[in-house]
Amino acid sequence: MRILVLGGGAQGRVISADLARSLPAAVTVLDVTRPALAALPNLSWLEGDASDPEAVARLLREHDIGVGALPSRFGFGAMRAAIAARRTLVDVSFTAEDPLALETDARAAGITIAPDCGLAPGLSNLILGEAVRAHGIPRSATILVGGVAEDPARPFGYVVTWSIDDLMEEYTRPARIVREGRETEVPVFSGLERVDVMGVGTMEAFYSDGLRTLIQTLPGVRDMGEKTLRWPGHAAAIQPLLRAGTLRDTLRERCTLDPPRDLVALVVRIDYDDRRDEITMADRYDPTTGMTAMSRTTALTTSVVAQLAAAGGLGTPGVRPLERVAEDERAYRFVLDAMGARGVRFTRRVSGLSAR
Repeated sequence: MRILVLGGGAQGRVISADLARSLPAAVTVLDVTRPALAALPNLSWLEGDASDPEAVARLLREHDIGVGALPSRFGFGAMRAAIAARRTLVDVSFTAEDPLALETDARAAGITIAPDCGLAPGLSNLILGEAVRAHGIPRSATILVGGVAEDPARPFGYVVTWSIDDLMEEYTRPARIVREGRETEVPVFSGLERVDVMGVGTMEAFYSDGLRTLIQTLPGVRDMGEKTLRWPGHAAAIQPLLRAGTLRDTLRERCTLDPPRDLVALVVRIDYDDRRDEITMADRYDPTTGMTAMSRTTALTTSVVAQLAAAGGLGTPGVRPLERVAEDERAYRFVLDAMGARGVRFTRRVSGLSAR
């Protein structure tokens, strides 16, 4: 098997190394400059512009599966290239465009596109999809997710572990949520609250635009939203810098750490009429491997889903975000077991809602 990874940045390097270690496959990373790849016999670099959809389509035809790890502005083009090449694509990139708009074209090409295969959207979608498969449509769902500095005393309690450009978009884009059964937009940073995260402590949470495909694929949920998690005080500290136009440079100067000791937390709260399911995950920087928690929970998820694709486990052709992949219990279990083997594990807590 031949796998083409588009992009050799922070996530692409981890994705490609995990694929090369896990599969009897030739893994090639496409990038304009040579990335710092793991020294593995079945892992190589190919010089090329991964932002050029026509070039990507030509190269994908020479491979069996594609994996997208490009900046968000190039993600949708990679999906179109996969359709043109008739090759399945597993993608981690956020895109401003709606990947579900490619459903008809992907089906006609006989391929599967799995978008948003990271942390959230990604693992959060998988968890919600499994809950719907097992218990039906919930009354409401809330996703709380974020990456922070492991040490809350660091500037802004933050450490840069992924694209600052994409982070800036997250801090400026209105959040799409579902309220009383209808999609609506609220300002980012609204809905600010303090929350207690098991295994982490007290954090703050505010609305951000991370529901993505869930708005369309789970139409029966009355109330649904995603909130970004940060250490308390983060939102108040960065908003003046955001308004002044200096936040990007400030984060780059003050929040780039070596080693990048980070912490990632994910909480998915799913409310039914009689109970609440709360699924929590907390992961930290691994000093042994030098891998950030953000890479462990994002890039490794993408790699695992690509391995599922290589085994033919993504299901029927079309656009298959992870909430749809989770409709197959075996596929859901494959991803969770593989992540658990990599040290990313979840805790489930169930409580009654009869008094609410």
